[in-house]
Amino acid sequence: MKKLVLSAALLLSVATFAQKEELKTLKKIYAKETISVKDLEAYKTASDALNTLAAEESDKVYAKFYMVMYPTIELASKGDKATMQDQMKLYNPEFIKQYGAVINETIDFETKSGKKVYTDELIQEKDEFKKALNTLAMSLNGASKFKEASSVFYSLYIFDSKNEGSSLQNAAQLAVNAQDYKLAENLYEEFYNSDYFNNGVLYFAVNKANGIEQVFGSSKESKELRTSYISKGIFEKPRDEKVNKSKAEVLRTLSILIAQNEGDKKKLEMYVTEARKLLPNDQDLLLTEFNLYFNQGYELIKDDMKMVEEINKVTDVKKKYDELVAKRKEIFAKALPFFEKAYQIKPTDENTKNVLKIAYEILGQPEKAKTIK
Repeated sequence: MKKLVLSAALLLSVATFAQKEELKTLKKIYAKETISVKDLEAYKTASDALNTLAAEESDKVYAKFYMVMYPTIELASKGDKATMQDQMKLYNPEFIKQYGAVINETIDFETKSGKKVYTDELIQEKDEFKKALNTLAMSLNGASKFKEASSVFYSLYIFDSKNEGSSLQNAAQLAVNAQDYKLAENLYEEFYNSDYFNNGVLYFAVNKANGIEQVFGSSKESKELRTSYISKGIFEKPRDEKVNKSKAEVLRTLSILIAQNEGDKKKLEMYVTEARKLLPNDQDLLLTEFNLYFNQGYELIKDDMKMVEEINKVTDVKKKYDELVAKRKEIFAKALPFFEKAYQIKPTDENTKNVLKIAYEILGQPEKAKTIK
């Protein structure tokens, strides 16, 4: 693998923007089919120097481009000895984000300057790179390498978040398949808060040949492709669907993941409460919300037996006795709202009923204790 994108022909036009020796050196090395260790060192030296010397905007644009592309030159220098692990280093979110940004910045610069030197090639290479990432992700998924596939799909999203929101969703789902539930929680939360989820639209149409409805995607290009196929008589019955139609299921999954990971309780309460509004009869959500409140209450009173023993040991110091009793009441007062919520969700749970009765008795509310059957 010589490089990820940007053909040698593309680089020939760089010299029209800057004639610095560093640019010439970088262009020459980048265009080589075989990169030696000496070339790699020269490339790094020239790139560092150019980033220091670049004064004109055009020089700065291409200086940044060469700097970002250094990892591809490093990979090329390994030749046939490059391993899959070496290649996978390039498919990490940090590099992909930088790589996508440098392409967009170069295109924006040419648009602004009015000198369209290789914008078309960049757009083509960007599309090919996205296809390469998608192919790799699908291949890894097919080989049941779910975590690796999740990582590549996430890289695809980072590379083009405007048009690849579905890749973020794929990354989240595959993290679950990989049983990396903490990663899955983070990805599902990012997906839930993404512009794609909240504002995205999926474009559907029915294939006349088999009568099956197919999704074209959510990008502007997807919509245009559907229109084209319909005009050609290949598809019919177009239908649009908001991505956040799946809100209930996404919230359900996110809630269960946070609970399983013993994550932030306030965050869990926010998500599970919203999920339960949409899926009030879902038993997994019911249990998740019940456990959330019961466990928070129990966490406060878990040492009650020790406190009772300490109170019983006090026989001659009334002030100390009163202080401990008051402290116990204070603890149960804090725990009571959690047990009350747990009881509202699951009034048949015997543990909740017993502890709630005790709480009411300790807090001097015997009438409420009698209502717990």
